[in-house]
Amino acid sequence: MPNKQNEQCAWWLPQEVAINACRHYRLGPLHIYLQRQSQQWLLAHEYSTEEVLQVPCHAEVSMIPVHLTSQRYLINQSQASYQLLPRLMDRPVVVKTLQPVNLPPNEQTTLYISSPVTLSVMLKGPDLLLQNIAVQRLSDTWFGPSTQVGELCYADKTHARHAKTELSVRSHRAVTPVTVHNHSTQMLSIDKLSIPVPFLALYALPDGSLWTDPVTLSHEGLQALAHFRTGKLSAAEAIGATLLSEPIQKPEKHSLVRAFTDIFSD
Repeated sequence: MPNKQNEQCAWWLPQEVAINACRHYRLGPLHIYLQRQSQQWLLAHEYSTEEVLQVPCHAEVSMIPVHLTSQRYLINQSQASYQLLPRLMDRPVVVKTLQPVNLPPNEQTTLYISSPVTLSVMLKGPDLLLQNIAVQRLSDTWFGPSTQVGELCYADKTHARHAKTELSVRSHRAVTPVTVHNHSTQMLSIDKLSIPVPFLALYALPDGSLWTDPVTLSHEGLQALAHFRTGKLSAAEAIGATLLSEPIQKPEKHSLVRAFTDIFSD
């Protein structure tokens, strides 16, 4: 018999629903309602301004709230299965640290930075994408040394945790380990980081948390960024991990360096 708690944690697994049944999901600030009818699916969502729950929840409800406008998807014979598949955002996420972070010369540290995911609402058998919905609404920001050089990103805030024990499980956000090396002779001040999430894979861990491939940044002092690379989850981090999605984009040799320009200031 399936474990109820595990079902709540692994909310991204395919689910079956009877005709006329309605499901409600809450993931962070996002509420999603899905209702199956004999020849159509109804989908509605809204964002809550209440305190965000850390633990995801989903349950059957009688109907979609009347104040919401539902999207209708007409199907000759509606499939019984659906899936809410988490994916990383389609643009880099610029995260501003809530407190100043300083790294002395010849030191290195690993920061654990989370960013919200996007949900692909899918019907199964055959697969049909209904809609992509961001778990959290983020504002746009331009990241780069000038208005001519840089790229359009999403803006967010982070606690920049430096110990895994400080992390709380928030299943609507994916954690990226960011290792920073300061090879310069001056103190390195980190005010914000641009996390290139389109270039990272997304994984689910048994405890319900979401993780991405790690990122390594090396600061030489002469430039804002001298070296950048992505990696794979360590053996310890990858225990029981399930790959949910491959990187949206493949990194090009020079584009990532440009994306991280002007992160640091001495």
